[in-house]
Amino acid sequence: MNDATRHRATVPQDAKPMRGALLRDPMDGVRRAMAALRRRRWLALIYFVVVVLLVAAYGFTRPKLYTASANMVVNSRELNVSEKDKEVLPGLSTSDNAADTEIEIMRSTAVAQGTVRALDLVDNPAFAGPLSKLTPSSREAAATAMVVGNLKIVRPGQSNVVVISYTSPDPALSKAIADQVGHQYLAVKRDSRREAVEQVDRGLGNELDNLRVQLEQADATVADYRAQHNLFDSSGTGGQGAGQNTTFTQQELSLYKQQAAAASATAADARAKLATASGQSARGGAGGVGAVLQSPVIQQLRDQRAQLAATYNDMASRYQPDHPDMIRTKEQLDALDKAISAETSRQMQNLRANARIADANAAEANGTVARATATLEGDTKASVELGQLQRKADGLRDTYNTLLQRKNSISSQALVADEDARIFSPAVLPLRPSSPNKPLILLIGLALGAIMASAAVWIAEAFDRKLVSSADIEREFGLPHIANMPETTSIAQGADKLIAPVDFPIERPNSLYAEQLRSVRHLLIHKDGRSMTTVGITSARPAEGKTTFATSLARTAALGGSRTLLVDADMRKPAVAGALGFAPTVGTAQVLRGEIGLADAVIRDEATGMMVLGVHSDGEAQRQDLFTPAHISALIAAAKAEQYDLVVFDCAPVLAVSDTRLLLRQVDDVLLTLRWNSTPRQSVEAALKRMRLLDIEPLGVVATRVDMPSLSAFGHGDVDRDHMSYGDYYA
Repeated sequence: MNDATRHRATVPQDAKPMRGALLRDPMDGVRRAMAALRRRRWLALIYFVVVVLLVAAYGFTRPKLYTASANMVVNSRELNVSEKDKEVLPGLSTSDNAADTEIEIMRSTAVAQGTVRALDLVDNPAFAGPLSKLTPSSREAAATAMVVGNLKIVRPGQSNVVVISYTSPDPALSKAIADQVGHQYLAVKRDSRREAVEQVDRGLGNELDNLRVQLEQADATVADYRAQHNLFDSSGTGGQGAGQNTTFTQQELSLYKQQAAAASATAADARAKLATASGQSARGGAGGVGAVLQSPVIQQLRDQRAQLAATYNDMASRYQPDHPDMIRTKEQLDALDKAISAETSRQMQNLRANARIADANAAEANGTVARATATLEGDTKASVELGQLQRKADGLRDTYNTLLQRKNSISSQALVADEDARIFSPAVLPLRPSSPNKPLILLIGLALGAIMASAAVWIAEAFDRKLVSSADIEREFGLPHIANMPETTSIAQGADKLIAPVDFPIERPNSLYAEQLRSVRHLLIHKDGRSMTTVGITSARPAEGKTTFATSLARTAALGGSRTLLVDADMRKPAVAGALGFAPTVGTAQVLRGEIGLADAVIRDEATGMMVLGVHSDGEAQRQDLFTPAHISALIAAAKAEQYDLVVFDCAPVLAVSDTRLLLRQVDDVLLTLRWNSTPRQSVEAALKRMRLLDIEPLGVVATRVDMPSLSAFGHGDVDRDHMSYGDYYA
């Protein structure tokens, strides 16, 4: 690959930032859509008109229908029959979807069936026709389905107001059905509530019977238990006897404990006196015993002895021991001592007897306490069990009384009229049909027509692989867009339309066509400061306008002062000589084979001074080895020797002739032409793929035969879209 080829390979990367700049516009998509709509305006218009006419024809020929509406206020009341601690009377529901529930009831088959029966709709003319083909047994169900199908119930906002609407061909029938649906809704609610109350009443009756049997059994169990355990009911109500019995036993036990304590104290005192007296007696101290016993008799005897002892002592100081008075006094003292000893013995026996009696009394009292304690423990256990039995009986009694009161309340008060649900605005006889709604149908037709037209344009664009703007070319292929070559008839006026395209830059040098050619010439001549530029003009398919472009470019360059050589390199279908009116006797094939020199083979274009190397078919022009590197290098060297500034090769289509790609590898630049709004994208992509396999990267793309007015109308993103504003420059 030569230096020029390496240079060409870098062009797409240089072009990508330019494509990105085109895509950064946020309105680019909208502009492209509008351009596509303008381009497909007839297709869009046809679809739009057809769809609008079809919708209008369908809608305006529909039969007239009348809608009547009745207004109801609904507040769903809930009959509380399950929660026994709340009121039985119906209460307003606090649920957010309560009104929605009522609406579903209005839409139910039961309400519709009641309406059919109440208005005898099976025999109504509006229903008789559709029902005539059905069996009599199925007509009512079918009429019910028809009512449901034409019934509309809505709830405005979050209010409790419900609008019942019915639509039919008969305005009077619509009014009657709308009102009747409201009445049937109230009847269904009333019957449903009555059935619910009756069902609850039966259930409560059965439950009360069961509770009554359980309560009687519980009361009998309490009575039997009380009799078995000698528990009495001091309150007379049967509810507190066990507790009272336990209280009396506790009082008796307290008294017995007091008596036992007193008896124990008495016994202890008696034993203490006996022990003291016994101790004194054992020590021989009768006086001490007497002092302990505190006996009046012993005290008196002791006083007498004390007096007698004093007398005896006095006598002892005066008489001898054998004195009769001494003896008598002595005998009296002994007699008193015996009396004191006898009394002491008797008192000791009394103390022992008292101690035994006190111990016996204390033992008896303690035994009584023990028996009372045992009795209290037994009474307590029995009282606990009795209390449980009594509480069970009391609970059953309370439940029974509550359910009995509830049953009476439901039976007497639950069927109060539900005044909160009522028709507050009956339906009015409709005078104007509600369908067909012509303005709405027209709006729908317009909207649907616009949608279908847009869809048709989108589908056409999606399947249309043609290229219509410079932005499309650069975005699709990553190559710079070089120029738009106008279809001369799209920019010419009057007789100018008869001018041949190859003569147009000569006849009209100030035209847009000539200006586009000059811009391409400037790009090629002044590129990289080369002394001579070789450029290959090719296309993906035949009839793309490449020969016209190559010829026009070469003539424009010659008019601009450049020594220009136009080489017809399409050996199979040469067209350059024919376009210029030449009939060469020798041509490209002979020069490439070295049979004749370049200077002897070229023909001068007298109008511009351009030199032309045409094709003379001698049977050898179809050989496959003409475009070898040696042949092309020799031709280019010869052109350089002739001091040409620009050599233009009119090459065969890339996809049609493989030799074209051999030639394009050896020129400085390649221009790929495509026919505006005609060449498919896939053809250009295939051509580029074939060239790039041989490291051929075109300098850019030239769009040929461009309809400039159409480009201005829908060529969004094209560099020449506003060319008409430059009209004074192209006079």
